[in-house]
Amino acid sequence: MLIALIGALSMAAYGQSQSPASGTASAADSLLTRKAVIPISTVRRFFPQVDQESSTGPNLTAVGNPKATRSVIYVNRSGSKKVTITVDRYVSSSDASSAYEEAVQRSKAVPGFTPISAPNLGQNAFMATVTRGEETHVGFGALQGEVIVAITLAGYHPTPGTIVKLSSLAREEEAAAKVP
Repeated sequence: MLIALIGALSMAAYGQSQSPASGTASAADSLLTRKAVIPISTVRRFFPQVDQESSTGPNLTAVGNPKATRSVIYVNRSGSKKVTITVDRYVSSSDASSAYEEAVQRSKAVPGFTPISAPNLGQNAFMATVTRGEETHVGFGALQGEVIVAITLAGYHPTPGTIVKLSSLAREEEAAAKVP
């Protein structure tokens, strides 16, 4: 789900919208509770430069036909650093798995897509970077049963320290995403 992870994540972080695709989430879809995404206090433990929530609402870049979604974008005052977190809940684990696989394939097709080796990611999770112009996005995507979680960092370099922080943030978000 790095396309939806990196591609869609890139689009979200770059402030673009994805054109409707087969089953793409719409405003009519259900919105997950705000508790499905970790609060800014948790994000700041790992990325202290981010100091405000800039938006929250449905994940308009979701792949497939999610039952409910939530997207939250955190930024610093200048907007040069962003942490975008999305959670997509599907009717079944099969639907989520299909959407995840489609997202991964789309991510791999994004120019500049580079997988990142990160310890303890698990079988249905990955990290990668995408660079467009001067900006690099570092993305994480994971499938957990009926839920897909994605996190994209914009304005951060993919250093070992950033990767460790993103991995830790991802674990926190995966726990929060289990909230119905």
